[in-house]
Amino acid sequence: MGFRMIAPRRIRKVKSQNSQEVLRRLEEYLESTAVTGEPVEILCGFWKDQQNAITYQELRHAVQEGEINQELLSLWQQDYSVLVAGRLSGLWTKAIAAGSEGQPILDSLAFAFNTQTPGVLSWISEHGAEFVTASTREQKDAIAALLTKKMRDSHTVDELSRLIRPCIGLTEGDAKAAAKFYDSIVANLRKEHPRMKPETIRRRALDATQKYAERKHRARAMTIAQTESAFAYNRGADEGIRQAQTAGYLGIIKKRWSTSGDDAVCAMCNALDGVEIAMDAEFNITGRILFPGHHLMPPAHPRCACAVEYIEILPPASTVMENNDAEPQDSTMEKLGEIDPEKTKEALEYYEELFRDDAMENVLVIDSQGGVFYAKGDASGVDIRGINLKGAFITHNHPVSNGIVSFGEDDFYFLKEHQDTMELRCVNSKYDYSVSVLKDMSGIMYNDIYVEALQRFQEEGFEAQHIAMEVLRERGFVRYVRKKADKGTGG
Repeated sequence: MGFRMIAPRRIRKVKSQNSQEVLRRLEEYLESTAVTGEPVEILCGFWKDQQNAITYQELRHAVQEGEINQELLSLWQQDYSVLVAGRLSGLWTKAIAAGSEGQPILDSLAFAFNTQTPGVLSWISEHGAEFVTASTREQKDAIAALLTKKMRDSHTVDELSRLIRPCIGLTEGDAKAAAKFYDSIVANLRKEHPRMKPETIRRRALDATQKYAERKHRARAMTIAQTESAFAYNRGADEGIRQAQTAGYLGIIKKRWSTSGDDAVCAMCNALDGVEIAMDAEFNITGRILFPGHHLMPPAHPRCACAVEYIEILPPASTVMENNDAEPQDSTMEKLGEIDPEKTKEALEYYEELFRDDAMENVLVIDSQGGVFYAKGDASGVDIRGINLKGAFITHNHPVSNGIVSFGEDDFYFLKEHQDTMELRCVNSKYDYSVSVLKDMSGIMYNDIYVEALQRFQEEGFEAQHIAMEVLRERGFVRYVRKKADKGTGG
């Protein structure tokens, strides 16, 4: 009996409704004729004009010298600058506006996206300059590949001059492929038609190469059109979120990488699928850098069709309960707003990354109803007063001046006085700590557990406050965890 081998398929990852909608809108935009049709025709027409603009004498001179002169490179750079200013910047602006409309989180807000802000205008200007520089460099490298000594030794000046023209606008790889295609046609014609005149062979090979190069130009134009549109679209989504935050419509945001989740997704993007990080954090995108800011958002590679879903962790600080009278007037903490209690863990982790390395002590409290409170103290501590801590999550940082230490005596007695809190947390530059009460601690004194901690074997890296909490855990009074900090994940 034989066995039939079936290739494994990736499991399609479950998408949230908003994530599916984000991807649907991006896909719909990229498939529109305005994105694929118009830019492709613009680029192909542009490269054709560049081919026609260069004279046969200029091409012969380049072949004889073995390089493109600086004057021609300057003209090409000017051509690309005109292309960006006259055509592409307008298409990028439209893509940016479409990207801001691609985020469901903005749908219900009375918010109008503005394409004339410094953030948008500076990005278009900077990206335009990068596009001009990169395109001119690619064009120079492509032609340089046809002017190497090996190419000049194996072709006549006239032959190589005519071969260069249809390759203007191609990448180095495509230009080499076109030259290889030309040589293969010449070799086949010589073999199959040994009596055919050399000039006829070269003309037929050149005609075939011209058509081959046109296909390469169109394929490259399609790649540029989709990649540039996806980049501007995702940039617009990012800018839209930032404008909404500035206007007070949105609070703290995290971003989640989203792919279609099917077999067509590359390994790199599949690994990024579902990864959540803070708004300004970078995704782990490997390979060639496509443009400045490449790691902040898709596309991860040419023709990448991934998107980012933006998720609000905390509402704006101005979003406060209307019944403020219910809050004690002597509270030492500022109320930032309210969250869905199910997002408590994400909110805690987000704020912990903000104040983890602060020289002063910070504290964040999320009560049982989702109310979010914050206070900042000094290097020695911070005051919590006037907040109902029953069922609350509390997190704070230990400034570096305190050392890399776990919960200390003050933390112990705070926990002892508030045993009905849900969890007490602490962070420093190296560790995350968490503790919650399992049974009544009223009869325990900190000195008892601290002395026992000091009596234990003091191995390298011994930290008494951590061992004291371990003692408390071993006695069954608390659930205690210390783990190494995973900085910058944003959740």
